[in-house]
Amino acid sequence: MMQLAFIILFLFSCNKDNYIRTYKLPKVNKTVKNSTPASTENSIFFKWIVPDTWQVGQESSMRLASYSAFYDGGYADISITNFSGDGGGLLANVNRWRRQLNLEPQNLDEINDLIIYKSSGLGDYKLLKIVNNENIDFAFLCAIMQIEQSTIFVKMKASLKGINILQEEFITFCSSFN
Repeated sequence: MMQLAFIILFLFSCNKDNYIRTYKLPKVNKTVKNSTPASTENSIFFKWIVPDTWQVGQESSMRLASYSAFYDGGYADISITNFSGDGGGLLANVNRWRRQLNLEPQNLDEINDLIIYKSSGLGDYKLLKIVNNENIDFAFLCAIMQIEQSTIFVKMKASLKGINILQEEFITFCSSFN
């Protein structure tokens, strides 16, 4: 059966033209160094400085980059995503993250009360720590950066212990965006 399929494929892949077709495809280089550039759908370029102790994490089609940060007792997963516009909005994103930790949704006023404002080369950004005190195995530290016509989300997922240990390193990382 395989031989028959191969013969049919061979016969139909040939045409009457007696010339060779060549195609050139651009080579895609993916390198991660201490400074990693990223471009968005709108051709906005930005970069960041990765702490020396972080390692490149598992790739994902949704993420611009992924990192793993190790601490005593585990590791944190750090993701960088970028979406057009407001990326769904502050309220929807924070409440989605809260649901992931089995927490009740909050209204915009409650969320705004928890925001800490920080600065980067891209401008001010919002920092949120989301914790379910009944399950400290998972917590989030999230940075939300609005640039021109898109929103960058940087999220660290770890145990509460890991979030507390890595919080200053995460803030330094997010503040390095420019």
